[in-house]
Amino acid sequence: MAKPRKIILAEHNEGDASLTQHAFKKLNLPVEVVRVHHGQELLQLLHSESLDNIALIMMDLVLPQVSGLDILKRFYLDEELRKLPTMIFTNSTNEADVLACYEHGVNAYVPKPVDAMKFEAAVSAIANFWADINVLPSYNRHPV
Repeated sequence: MAKPRKIILAEHNEGDASLTQHAFKKLNLPVEVVRVHHGQELLQLLHSESLDNIALIMMDLVLPQVSGLDILKRFYLDEELRKLPTMIFTNSTNEADVLACYEHGVNAYVPKPVDAMKFEAAVSAIANFWADINVLPSYNRHPV
């Protein structure tokens, strides 16, 4: 049996993280949600394990220590990390933020809905696409 795909959730806000994790739990998908609290923790995690089963990096734009945009910039310069499906899930709808993220290789930019039911529906759509429908590349990099 194949390992479940991982969705890495980089979210510092406890309420948003809880809502996101709750929405994932309600789905019947073979995914493991791994939550990190800040950008540096995300970078450490990615350098300590295989990238093969990561379905998605889902991160807020505003993260302590290393921002979401700074992480995208690092991914963009790394031959292996830039292959990881990456999305920004944030409160910002600022056009400059959206443009900067796409210029640095983000695969999707989704504003967090304020309404709890719409928030859950957005997470469900994200999970169904990235963890079930999307085809992932194979990575040759192994844990360091």
